[in-house]
Amino acid sequence: MARSWASRVSRRPADTAAQAAQDGAVAAFLDLDTRQSYVADAIAAVAEVAGPAEVAGTEAALTRAWAATAQQCLDATAQYLSVSDRYSMTSTDGRPTGVDPAAAQHAFVEAHRKLADAAAAVDAFYRSHATELERGRSARAATPRIAEQARAAATAAERALTGAEADEVAYPSVLAAAGELVSALAALNLAEPAGRTGPIRTAAAAVESAAADVQERISTARGLLPAVRASRSSVRTRIEAVTTRLQGLPATRSALLREFSAACSRDLTGVDGRARAAVDRAEEEWRRSGTALDGGRPEEAAERLTAARAALTEAEGLEQSLVERLRVLRRTRDDPEAAAKSARFRLRDAQLLVVDRGLVREWGSVLDAQVARIDRAVAELTGPHPDYWAYLQALAAVESFVKGVVERVRSESR
Repeated sequence: MARSWASRVSRRPADTAAQAAQDGAVAAFLDLDTRQSYVADAIAAVAEVAGPAEVAGTEAALTRAWAATAQQCLDATAQYLSVSDRYSMTSTDGRPTGVDPAAAQHAFVEAHRKLADAAAAVDAFYRSHATELERGRSARAATPRIAEQARAAATAAERALTGAEADEVAYPSVLAAAGELVSALAALNLAEPAGRTGPIRTAAAAVESAAADVQERISTARGLLPAVRASRSSVRTRIEAVTTRLQGLPATRSALLREFSAACSRDLTGVDGRARAAVDRAEEEWRRSGTALDGGRPEEAAERLTAARAALTEAEGLEQSLVERLRVLRRTRDDPEAAAKSARFRLRDAQLLVVDRGLVREWGSVLDAQVARIDRAVAELTGPHPDYWAYLQALAAVESFVKGVVERVRSESR
């Protein structure tokens, strides 16, 4: 497009005006190209970052919103190129082309207007989406630094692994974490050459996480030996305590059968044996934890102690089920009406709620039926050894049903 200014000064005014129109169109074309390229590059940056659903959704929305503006730019550019090809005032060697200057001026002015309108549309699009666009560009610009930081974290973790091996604390969990770090680094090595921001950042985050896990596992491993030794002592004490408590189970079972009908504790048949079996499992796990510790396998020892604690918790629960049953049955025998009073109290509250909410037609008869259920439960407490447990279960069923009605009434009348 370069031309000699000496050749311009000898032109007619019409030629000069046409040339000015062409120069203006050229400047508008270059300006539009700069603006369009910036926005298109920012959209590409957002697309590169896209990973999670919300980010991918943002990128898709931007692409759809940009389509109309991009087409406007394409149309304006196509018009300019067509006009430039047809109406250029000078040839490639700098000589006049002989085109009609008035027609050329009109064509270039019109092309300039189209290019300016497209540039304004690009600016409007940018203003509407500046936050997303600049976030994408910033994320892409920061990606190399993020990858570098991830590699630095991996290097630090590798040094820590070397120290762990020297200190003989490279336990299976540490080695497993090291394997995850190696895999994460391999994924980062594959992602970086492709240059896509999203996959690189995802891989870098995985490396950071794996490196942190390695450091944490090493730290845990260093304190594992003393922790396991202390745990073995506390688990041993607990085993002895639970064993002592289980010695009272025969007396508890005897009291249940002597004071109440067999039906009151039929569902607890075999609890004594299951509790003792659970303690036996705890004993075995405790013994194996010692073998593992002596064999230089503290992590296995810790797992064995965890299993021993679980078995002891089971034994304690079984023992308590018998003790608690005896306590509840004695309390009910001493005051049978107390449980019925509690159920009637809850029922009255529900009835008052139904009346207050104007829902007697829907729920009145349903709640009235619960009165009969309570009366039947009370009436069945007969004989020298009533089935107190069945009585309590029946009343509990009424209270549960009433609670469900109350929750429905409150939710429906909000």
